[in-house]
Amino acid sequence: MAASKSQHRSKDTLAKKRLSEATKRSSASTLERVASASLVSIVAKHPRLSAKHAHLIGLSGGRDSVALLHFLVSQGYKKLIICHVNHGLRGRESGQDAAFVQRLAKRYQLPYEAHRADVRKRASETKSSLETAGRDERLDFFLTAARKHHCRSVFLAHHADDDAETVLHNLFRGSGLQGVAGMKTVHETVNGLRLVRPLLEVTRQDINNYIDAHKLPYREDSSNQSTEHTRNRIRHELLPLLCDLFQRDVSPLLKRFSTLAARDHSFINALSQDFAIQHAVFNEDGSLRLRAEFKKAHPAIQSRIIHRWLTEAHEVPKIGQREIDAALSMLQSNGPAKINLSGDRHLRRKAGRLIVSQAIS
Repeated sequence: MAASKSQHRSKDTLAKKRLSEATKRSSASTLERVASASLVSIVAKHPRLSAKHAHLIGLSGGRDSVALLHFLVSQGYKKLIICHVNHGLRGRESGQDAAFVQRLAKRYQLPYEAHRADVRKRASETKSSLETAGRDERLDFFLTAARKHHCRSVFLAHHADDDAETVLHNLFRGSGLQGVAGMKTVHETVNGLRLVRPLLEVTRQDINNYIDAHKLPYREDSSNQSTEHTRNRIRHELLPLLCDLFQRDVSPLLKRFSTLAARDHSFINALSQDFAIQHAVFNEDGSLRLRAEFKKAHPAIQSRIIHRWLTEAHEVPKIGQREIDAALSMLQSNGPAKINLSGDRHLRRKAGRLIVSQAIS
């Protein structure tokens, strides 16, 4: 009798194990199916992103980027250049990550580019967060590597949960439509570098199961478990709380929200660009013409035109809603004639124009 019970438990355990393995295989195939469809759509819109051309891939050594590398190679991407940034924030562990990525590059027989950064120093010099400084350091490195290898694209392993965290982070910082629009599958930076994210519709759990199904080695970043940074608290505390509160995974809902926000932002942006051209608001001398039509336009149009003018025509950094609201107030007859901008510059209203001028020391 005892032996029979033992055999029953053994069979039950084996059945559960097989079910778990089948679930993982199914989830792994979900990643392959979803990411493959995304890749087909990406290449259809951007033929230069096909496997025939060389591309960078950002590889931290963590499970997300390891899964992305394995997936892309399985899709025929054999001209990848593996790029790794050692942020120097975790001492010996950071060096071990770099060594692991270099071994992966050798295993896949792919070129390897590495960069050691002093992110703390950059954050201090630019008065920015470690996350922002690290992101800027990576982009600068990717741009240098892209020029070296005569390509302009870099594949990144951001996924659906990353996008949900981004949306929440920007939402509670008071961002507008652009901020809550989340990440783009293909995004071109001001320097012409294309950031490509084929896993953006894939969940973290799908990636975990893909890793397990293919038995892929990876490095675990210990800082990801820390709740010191806002982003990690969103991941480990806020998102689970929201999922528990609504009794469902809220990441797809946030993704839907960000998609709608991106659609509406794109539409209003197009309207503002057409308006700027139709009413010739940009003067050749770099000033912004304050025509009657512009003053009567909707603030959504005005704000986008001013933001584009300041950031693109004059490359004024750190233009946020505060600066835009101050600039909009200058359109009123009783509004200020001058406001301060970052970079020791001023925005002045003079003779029916807005002018950006350098502060005189």
